[in-house]
Amino acid sequence: MKAIAQAMPKSIATVLTSNECQLHAKPVQLMMIDGHEVCPKCQLQKENEAFEQSLQNEILEREAKKKKNTLYMRSVFADETIRNASFGGFYAECEEEAKNKELAIQAFKHYKSGKTFTTLLQGDTGVGKSHLAMSILRNLNEKLDVECVFVSVREMMSKIRDSFDNKESKYTQLYFVELLSRVDYLCLDDLGAETGAITTNKTASNFTLEVLTAILEARQTKSTIITSNLSRNQMEGMYDKKLISRSLKNIAVIKFEKTRDKRVVAFDLTQEV
Repeated sequence: MKAIAQAMPKSIATVLTSNECQLHAKPVQLMMIDGHEVCPKCQLQKENEAFEQSLQNEILEREAKKKKNTLYMRSVFADETIRNASFGGFYAECEEEAKNKELAIQAFKHYKSGKTFTTLLQGDTGVGKSHLAMSILRNLNEKLDVECVFVSVREMMSKIRDSFDNKESKYTQLYFVELLSRVDYLCLDDLGAETGAITTNKTASNFTLEVLTAILEARQTKSTIITSNLSRNQMEGMYDKKLISRSLKNIAVIKFEKTRDKRVVAFDLTQEV
């Protein structure tokens, strides 16, 4: 009893009473604390529980923040301007762009409602595929308690190969397979560019196929966004047909056929220096 009383905050005025608390193995004498008769043992237990709950809440908040930061801290971009892409920053210059922006917004809404499917953004270089894909991820990251990541396939394969000779690199095959398999929403950006197959008709190397197979097979029950210059038939020719068929079995296609390459902008040499 004395030890319990001593454990109470010094600023609290305490006076022992003649009553006892019967909730414990041995009765505990009650105390008047700031005008209220309480059991000091029960009071300490409440304070300990409150502290533990506060600690647990702090841990949960850190975990939630860690999840949110995955998109910005662990994504791999070929074009760093994509990092800040948003629906608001996508300016439609033609009817097709406006339609595809709305389709991307609809894809986000379906993902938000809990549906699982693959979104394939198809079209030439520079039409805005990656911008819309990152916009979907950003909105999911902000609106839901989920973990998202955006990865350029070409940059990922380059980093993995670099790790063979650089033992200090964290970007190993295991690192990417674990990360991309785990996250709730993934964008594989510019699928096909890692082989140069768009211009040379090469098929994916066994190593590339091994990495992508491990990732895509692990994501059979998760939603994935893919951007590519390739058609589905070209993907099946480049990679394993069964793998592509399984990965794209439930697919929504957003296709760019008429949109111009927005990255090609004429520089005016006559402007003031």
